[in-house]
Amino acid sequence: MFSKEDNEAMTRTSPGTKAGKLLRQYWQPVALLADLPPNGAPLPLKVMDEDLVLFKDETGRLGLLGLNCPHRGADLSYGRVEGGGLRCIYHGWVFDVTGQCLEQPAEPRGRTYCQHVKHLSYPVTTGGGMVFAYMGEGEPPVLPQLECLTAADDHLAMWKFRERCNYLQGLEGDIDPFHLNYLHRAMKSKDARDAPGSSDQYYDFYTRGTPRLEVDRTRYGLRIFTMRELDERAYLRVTNFMMPNVAIVAGPTGEDGYTLLWHVPVTDEVHIKYMLNYKRSGPIDQTGLKKAYDMHVIPGTNLEPRRHKENRWLQDREEMKTSWYAGLGPSFSVHDNWVTESMGPIYDRTKERLGYSDMAVVAARRQILAGIADMDAGKEPVGRHHDEESAKLKELVVRSYLVEDRNDYKKDFVAQTEAAE
Repeated sequence: MFSKEDNEAMTRTSPGTKAGKLLRQYWQPVALLADLPPNGAPLPLKVMDEDLVLFKDETGRLGLLGLNCPHRGADLSYGRVEGGGLRCIYHGWVFDVTGQCLEQPAEPRGRTYCQHVKHLSYPVTTGGGMVFAYMGEGEPPVLPQLECLTAADDHLAMWKFRERCNYLQGLEGDIDPFHLNYLHRAMKSKDARDAPGSSDQYYDFYTRGTPRLEVDRTRYGLRIFTMRELDERAYLRVTNFMMPNVAIVAGPTGEDGYTLLWHVPVTDEVHIKYMLNYKRSGPIDQTGLKKAYDMHVIPGTNLEPRRHKENRWLQDREEMKTSWYAGLGPSFSVHDNWVTESMGPIYDRTKERLGYSDMAVVAARRQILAGIADMDAGKEPVGRHHDEESAKLKELVVRSYLVEDRNDYKKDFVAQTEAAE
């Protein structure tokens, strides 16, 4: 059981809060590059309770500034991209991507007042079709050099979901291995994908008893082993928690890539889930994945879901008998949205009764709390990297496959991982 104080520490992310300070020590995605089309308008954002505006200047450089002009507070997202930056349409002040004021047209000639005005700005970078910001103090770490963040565009499918709950609820759902046995179960095997190395399907494995769990601490966070016994063989899934708010799991590409899930607070009661599906060997099925995404989010809206609390996620009790166990349709993201939002905006973890299946979730919480404690003590938390070589994270591997020896599954994984490096 976690205390009320622990729950507050992990879930509150506004400026000055414990988790807020921790999350700001890492690069966080704040938008997709597709959100800023050529000649597009500046994009207003709220990230960890900070109101911001993202824009491209005339040369294509990205800037992330405080939303309100430091002059008289006008909304800069209505501004014009000109004069070397973003011009406020109230009085014409211009700010470049670093927040430096370049022009103040109403000031007398010769005055240097604009040189002394530096607006709030955050460093930004890009990777995997996403825009990342560093909102913390001091020098930013190196962005993790994950293969999905440097892959060709046609190997990636990127989506955003708005979740009406705290970021930690979404994150914990993605690193919880046992819910596959129930929440995502297909009632007919034709609805399930084949498992790598077998003609059997994932559904068959999800129903075969209690999995064996093991969690290893790593320099990026946690490696999670979930092993389901078959005969002499075992079905092994290896997933990862990357500090402080990322899950990296097997997804629709199976062994040929993975799915990255990055949970970024908007406020304490709403967050954006960035989903990046990556296929290693070649172009990914953009059309099929877009069809699955549209089952959840209504096209052309501001991330409005088709299924939500107000319509009880359109649960179908007849479907529960014949098609999908949860009666929530075939979209796994809808299933996950139901469970995390149905808990309420911020779940009270003092009410939980945790068991063996919660091993990975508990380990992730402890690592987040350890990161908070490290920062309070003036130490650096786990998962910050300061050179490109260490940031490559070659040991971060996602697997979902059959191993021949159920009693030696970890040795088999290590051997295959080392052979692949």
